[in-house]
Amino acid sequence: MFTGATLFDADRAVLRPRQTVVIEGDRIAAVGPDGGVPVPGGAEVVPVKGKTLLSGLWDMHVHLAAGDGLLDIANGVTTVRDMGNEMDTLLAMKKSFDDGTAIGPRVVLAGLVDGSGPYTAPIKDKVDTPAQAQAAVETYARHGYVQLKIYSSIKPELVPLLARLAHEHGMRVSGHVPAFMTAEQFVLDGADEIQHENFVFLDFLFDTVKDTRTPARFTAVAEHGAGIDPSQPRVKALFKLFLEHHTVIDPTINVFETLFVARRGAVLPGWADVADRLPAQVRRRFLGGGLLVPEGKDALYRDAFRSMLALVKAQFDAGIPMVAGTDEMAGFTLPRELELWVEAGIPSAKVLQIATLGGARVMGRDREIGSVAPGKLADLIVVDGDPVADIHALRRVETVVKGGVVYSVPALDRAIGVQPWAHPGP
Repeated sequence: MFTGATLFDADRAVLRPRQTVVIEGDRIAAVGPDGGVPVPGGAEVVPVKGKTLLSGLWDMHVHLAAGDGLLDIANGVTTVRDMGNEMDTLLAMKKSFDDGTAIGPRVVLAGLVDGSGPYTAPIKDKVDTPAQAQAAVETYARHGYVQLKIYSSIKPELVPLLARLAHEHGMRVSGHVPAFMTAEQFVLDGADEIQHENFVFLDFLFDTVKDTRTPARFTAVAEHGAGIDPSQPRVKALFKLFLEHHTVIDPTINVFETLFVARRGAVLPGWADVADRLPAQVRRRFLGGGLLVPEGKDALYRDAFRSMLALVKAQFDAGIPMVAGTDEMAGFTLPRELELWVEAGIPSAKVLQIATLGGARVMGRDREIGSVAPGKLADLIVVDGDPVADIHALRRVETVVKGGVVYSVPALDRAIGVQPWAHPGP
């Protein structure tokens, strides 16, 4: 049991001081004020005064690879949504995490579908016909997938069919907005969610770039994004459509910080303290920069990223549901994604709510996970500091509990060659 905790109440997005949390087996048995919760006989008592206890974090956009499970747990990510992977490999990885033969998060399964073409996704079976669409959806549903992710080379005329088939199996539908479609069309044809903020911007640039299979889906936003403002009628009209259709946005805004702002030979400021803790061969990846910026357009690319942050904040203010996902390096990237949301102007308590209970709600798992409450699965993290006052405190996860199993983060870090974070001192 944990005592003296400052508990983040994800249901109300507030902190509750001096709380006790009792864990029995893989469940939370009791939560209440210190001194008001009976101490079970033989319980191990862990005092965490001055620290914050939260429900485990959700990364809603990953593509799991070998070693990612450890990185996620070591950074407080106890649940991930895999947005496209080789089925046999992913199911085997999920099983190993579930049965405890490997360390890793809970895995929510989303199946990727794409059509043939020069920019097709690296998956075995393509979907170019109605029969192939039906076969793909039925295969994913049979293997426990709960979401279908439509990729860029799917023929637009197949989107309504894919959405209908997936919904008939109780699956959510999301994805890239396929080439030669707008975000508006994608939603009207049945999509429940859009991956990546650039596809929201591309709705306003359809006359400039229709084939979004190519790098133009990035460069067009970099060059024209600064001219898109939340106050514009076209933006408000799209937001109205999203609200009417309960459309969820998965911004992965960290991806665009790297593409638009990173410059070769320098580590982005938000990553400096993390990069210094990583092995040299990993740290080098932070020096590669992002897109090649045409001469004279450096400020334009940076302004485009600021416009993306402004649109993310406007989506939040409008009440459009969003989920926190990364599509980048496991574990370490989610805190950066959340830091950028706070930089955009979203209150940190709301960001934490989205990154815990919000993901669980979108995936229909909030009765069993996503907040610290009696009866729920014991997925918890202990943070040295107050991430409501300073979201950067999420970089200082000390302890992770997944299904009642307790992990020491410094021990995990050392095991994978990462230097544990250093306390800044008095």
